[in-house]
Amino acid sequence: MAGALQVRGAWRGKLAAVLLAGAAAFAWARVAADRYLIAFDVQKHYTCLPFDLFLVDRQVPRSLRRGSLVQFAAPPAAQRLTGAFTVVKVIAGIGGDTWRVANDELYVNGELWGRLYLLNTLGLPPGALDGAGTVPAGSVLVLGTTPSSYDSRYWGPLPIQNVRGVAHVLL
Repeated sequence: MAGALQVRGAWRGKLAAVLLAGAAAFAWARVAADRYLIAFDVQKHYTCLPFDLFLVDRQVPRSLRRGSLVQFAAPPAAQRLTGAFTVVKVIAGIGGDTWRVANDELYVNGELWGRLYLLNTLGLPPGALDGAGTVPAGSVLVLGTTPSSYDSRYWGPLPIQNVRGVAHVLL
């Protein structure tokens, strides 16, 4: 009889541990689901980035850094070719950085980022977007990694409030 009580007590302890672990896993999954999102590259037609699948951390840091991948809601000026999607691009410039378009080539802080190959597609003549400026505080320049990317080269700095999260490559 005492042996049966010991087995029953051990079984209850194991059941309690399993239930506690399950509750903790459920709570963690709930927090993770609120913070993280799996995102697919919706711009494969434009081949803006060489990646297909991202894990997006929806907790946007207070300061964004050059080179980070971010998912953002396209502002109205950016929806001409892409529509009202959320897209992922690389931060090429932050507030205070300089940009210049000369002879249809974009330079950020004096470094060449690429040509503006979509001018004809957009119905713009060569040189139409030539100019220079500084990325305003509270904005970032977001660029794809290919010349055919429809990005800040064409529609300017992106307000940080449009950033939905920092993206991490999965595939």
